[in-house]
Amino acid sequence: MRGAFGQVYQLTQTRYPGLEVIGTHYPVPAWKYPFIRAAQFAQLSLIAVCIFGDRIFRHLGIPPPEWYTRHVVTNRFGAVFGVWFAGNFIMTNLQNTGAFEVYYDGQLIFSKLAEGRMPTLQDLVGPLDALLLTPAAVAARAAAGVAAGLGAAAGVAGMDGADAGMGDFAGQVR
Repeated sequence: MRGAFGQVYQLTQTRYPGLEVIGTHYPVPAWKYPFIRAAQFAQLSLIAVCIFGDRIFRHLGIPPPEWYTRHVVTNRFGAVFGVWFAGNFIMTNLQNTGAFEVYYDGQLIFSKLAEGRMPTLQDLVGPLDALLLTPAAVAARAAAGVAAGLGAAAGVAGMDGADAGMGDFAGQVR
């Protein structure tokens, strides 16, 4: 666990022993999928040109372009590596939602998408204390047979690459 999710996990384990924290990736909006697929196609096509370009140009009956003979033929491995790296960079950024959403028992506690910032300690502790530590909440858990463990489901949903260390993140705390 890294980044913001790791901090939320540590906070919940310290302040609310027995609370289960589950992290998941936040869903990518459907409108981004065609762009991601196009980037994948372009990446694989350029890799094929880097590796098989001589045969492709010969089969098409056209001379290889100067950029190909000057930059690709002289360093195929570097060209393939560069295309692979650039393609993965583009696809990772297309998949980034910027989300870091925190839920408890299906109720939204904090939304980075709505607030435009990462949560502060008080953004999380205040609502979770109100849900978990009030006398009514403690009595309700006791009546439900939930002893020391806090029982209910809470969630952390959505973490972007800068905050999580990699990928978008969504999750649940129980």
